[in-house]
Amino acid sequence: MTDRQARIVIIGGGAVGCSVAYHLARRGERDVLLVEKAALTHGATWHAAGLVGQLRGKRNLTRLMEDSVAVFDRLEAETGQAID
Repeated sequence: MTDRQARIVIIGGGAVGCSVAYHLARRGERDVLLVEKAALTHGATWHAAGLVGQLRGKRNLTRLMEDSVAVFDRLEAETGQAID
């Protein structure tokens, strides 16, 4: 990758953009660029950081929330960054 191109470009460093970048990296993608105009997770979703309600009205949404909690459980070990 040069400073002028990337194979995958993600616009927006909110909860969804950061999640997409994280999951791509976990799958081995190395040419990913995340573009954010301010600080990461500082946009519309910053106020929801850490608030992961696990029960939803639909089974698939509940499974998605369970997966989110599993990510948070392993994130510190994977990155070396404290998350609390």
